[in-house]
Amino acid sequence: MHDDGRLHTQQYSRRQALGLAAGIAGSAVVAGCGGGGSAGTPVKKKALQLPSLLPAAVKLPGEVDSANPNVPPAFTEYPRTPYKTVTEPPGRGGTITSFQITYSAPPPPLSKNRWWQQLNKNLNVDYKPTLSPDANLPEKTQALIAGGDMPDIFYLNLPKVPAAYTSLLQGAFTDLTPYLAGDAVKDYPNLGRIPSYVWRNSAIQGGIWGVPHAEPLVNSGSPMCRMDWLKKLGISLPKNSDDLFALMVAFAKEDPDGDGRANTWAMATVNSGDCQFILSMYHVPNNWKLNSAGSLTKDIETDEYEAVLEYVNKLWKAGAFHPNSAGNTWEQKQAIWYNGQLGLNGGNIPAGMGDRSFNAMKGVKNIFTDVLPLVPPGKDGGNANFYQTSGTFGIFCIPAKLSKNKDKVKELLRIMNYFAAPFGSAEQTFLAYGIEGWNFSYKNGIPTSSSNATRQAEMAGNYINSPREIELYVPGPPNQSKETQDYLTQTTANSIPDPTINLVSQTQVSKGPALDQMATDYFTGIATGRKPLSAIKEWRQQWSQQGGEQIRKEYEQALHKNGGK
Repeated sequence: MHDDGRLHTQQYSRRQALGLAAGIAGSAVVAGCGGGGSAGTPVKKKALQLPSLLPAAVKLPGEVDSANPNVPPAFTEYPRTPYKTVTEPPGRGGTITSFQITYSAPPPPLSKNRWWQQLNKNLNVDYKPTLSPDANLPEKTQALIAGGDMPDIFYLNLPKVPAAYTSLLQGAFTDLTPYLAGDAVKDYPNLGRIPSYVWRNSAIQGGIWGVPHAEPLVNSGSPMCRMDWLKKLGISLPKNSDDLFALMVAFAKEDPDGDGRANTWAMATVNSGDCQFILSMYHVPNNWKLNSAGSLTKDIETDEYEAVLEYVNKLWKAGAFHPNSAGNTWEQKQAIWYNGQLGLNGGNIPAGMGDRSFNAMKGVKNIFTDVLPLVPPGKDGGNANFYQTSGTFGIFCIPAKLSKNKDKVKELLRIMNYFAAPFGSAEQTFLAYGIEGWNFSYKNGIPTSSSNATRQAEMAGNYINSPREIELYVPGPPNQSKETQDYLTQTTANSIPDPTINLVSQTQVSKGPALDQMATDYFTGIATGRKPLSAIKEWRQQWSQQGGEQIRKEYEQALHKNGGK
């Protein structure tokens, strides 16, 4: 327990974090053998029972539901009279500890933190989070698991910390299936409103091991585009890969900002993540392709992937990319974008649409009409195949040491039910924006954060199992939320899953980070011409020999056990 009244933000060096991420399989992959992981029973495969999907608490003015259950509802206005979804404080008056990720500056101590003080009152507990910056998450996650004294609510992001799979499978966490499956979730109605695909894709071995932080099923693959540049250059939206090539080169070569200088580009980074819209355009599989006979083909093994590398390399040679695209950080890319020097940026539609309400761009007259998502076409026309995600960015677990204390587990689930309050509710308004008149105020009906950095830092611990990312509220002109929903409807309708979602490969756990780094090195190297296109053969061979072939076998075996599903 922490007793100095601070939200503890773990501070480690960037170098330490990167070193750990590269060698994650070496030291702590067996962390579950320590105190934390040995507290429960090893996980066995079982049939998944999803929580019942409960109806929305209320129908809000300006709410627009999609006909596609995998597309979030849109909200064109913010309710000025928030409604309550939790009528009784969820806690029993004791101390509750947590481990959470944060993207904010370290918060003030409890004695000087009005938001934290109010959170304690709302929950009726002494809430003591330990906060970890994103870069330090692998190191801190593993240290807490290995130490054996995990906090009561534990944020677990397995893609970021794959070694934690081992701990989970060895019984480090409480199986929440009996508390949440089927109609049992009615005891926690806000959790019952989390979409079924989120629960399905966050389950492991058929068990519910945590409450997910939900995301849209299709969350990327369409970069924000300078539509005003298209208009100025007389270019239409692309209908095939040739059109897109011409558009991207024009952004770099035809002076779209009109300043007479060669200082614009299509993109500022060259990697498989930012080039995902090109992978989609060429119909590259989403990580793996499931063949009719039940076998798997890795994306890099396909002709389509090789064609993408050739295409991106041609764009590089044509000058479409910023000259430091192989080295630009996310922060540097954003700076170039907002300085009005890029035609394309990002790929997360909700985030891109929302950013426009709070950020000015140099040279843009009307950011709501001049900057919109570019939905790529298929290579030869028609539709691209957009990538479905897991629909979750981590889960909030309960350590196995508490599994026999059912009252405690229920209390923690009630607290997470509070955290999962829906859009427009009093609970989510407080969690997302804080205390009115202190952390935020309403301007033109829009909750607007205080410019006081200290008051914003008070809320460093609010990244929890909130449904905010699956409730589309885009401040600005009223049509922005509906327009965002329309884009997601289009991409979701033409999306493909990763067939290995929910499957566990021990080799992927131990060797996945090194293979991911290999992929980054080869993609960037071939794209920028440091390596020849023929190097993809070497890449495929190295991938296979250094664990890829074994990963394939383990996934195929898991698919066979699951009946090919």
